[in-house]
This record gives sequence, structure tokens and C-alpha cells, in this order.
Amino acid sequence: MNKTSKNKNIKAIIFDLDGTLVDTALYIVLNYTHLFYKYHKQVPSLETMVYFSGPPLTEIFKRYFPEIPQEELLEEFQAFADKYDNIFANLYEGEIQTLIKLKETGYKLAVITSKREKAMNDNLSYFKIKEYFDILIPLDSGFPPKPNPESIKYILKTLNLNGEEAMIIGDSESDIQAGINASIKTGLVTFGLKKKPKVKADEEFPSFKDIERSFVYE
Repeated sequence: MNKTSKNKNIKAIIFDLDGTLVDTALYIVLNYTHLFYKYHKQVPSLETMVYFSGPPLTEIFKRYFPEIPQEELLEEFQAFADKYDNIFANLYEGEIQTLIKLKETGYKLAVITSKREKAMNDNLSYFKIKEYFDILIPLDSGFPPKPNPESIKYILKTLNLNGEEAMIIGDSESDIQAGINASIKTGLVTFGLKKKPKVKADEEFPSFKDIERSFVYE
């Protein structure tokens, strides 16, 4: 297989997790809905809650539950996640085939997520895709969350690559902005429920097949 001329310099692809590698929209809405009901809060609209998959949990908690202790909210959220995270989630059509072809072509693959390590590993292992990734960076890895570029810079340094040799692919503004802040190429997946962010990505991918077409051909 050969790389397309469009992305001929790319050697590493960095993926977001929620809404990019795993369709967790239903799970996220259900988990937050259960918190709003438990603490007698008005439930936001579906259009609002699908964006809760981007920021860290603590950011959402501070915005909507400022009077509730953070640790209590985290415990409640995690208890729900332990039961239902994978049950109410799915992979996207054509994803496994695309990941296999990317690895066969020689790309290094990484994940940067706002999920904590346990939740990240649970997702990746449950759906049997952890083996495809060379570097995994969860929220509790010590790096500041996206759009801060430090986690991307760490991946570039670890793989001995420059900015022109990597792309980040995600579904939210924080993913694209992180790539811009790190001076690497950016790709936006458009197969989720979110509207396109205001910040523009270098490429848009309506499906995993489109990611495959952009990076490999036979």
C-alpha cells in the first residue's frame, strides 16, 4: 500500500476517543441524565449534552453542579460507567478495517482522551482495538487536557517526528484547536451528532472509510 500524495508526509495519526473511536453519545447522555435527576437539576437538551464528551468531567461538574463535592460526583459518574459505559457504546462502521490498514501501511497510532486511564482502557479493551495503538494518553496522565498541545508534543518527541508528520483526528473543537496549537495537521470526523466547530480543520471525514481513503490505497 502507498500513502496518498495529500498525506504523504504523515507518519502518525492521533485519535480522540469519545465520538471518534467509540460512539459513546448515548452512554454520555444517559450518565449525565442520571446525575441531573439524582441531584434534582433541570436536564439540559440533547443538543447540549452531546457536547459533554469533549471537556473533562470536572469542567462539566463545575458548570452544572457547583454546590456538589467533586469527589461525590466522580464516584457517582464512575459507578454508572462501570455498569453501562460499554453496553451503551459502539464502534463505527468500517473502523476495525481502517485501523488494520493504517497499521499495515506503517502509521504510528495514538489516543489522547479526556477519559481517565481506567475508563479509557475499559473502552479500548472491550472493543478489542487497544492493540492498534502505540501511545495512549488519558486525562490522568499528568498532561493538561486538550486544547493544550503538550500531550501532542510529547507524542511527537517520543516518535521522533516533527509537526508536518502528524495529524490529530477528533470530533470536537478542543481536538482541532489542540492540533493547531501543536502545529500539526487536523482532521474532523463528521459522523457524530455534534455540529461542526467554528475552528476549521484541514480535512473532514464523514466515515472511517474516508479516513482510510485519505491515508492508504491499494
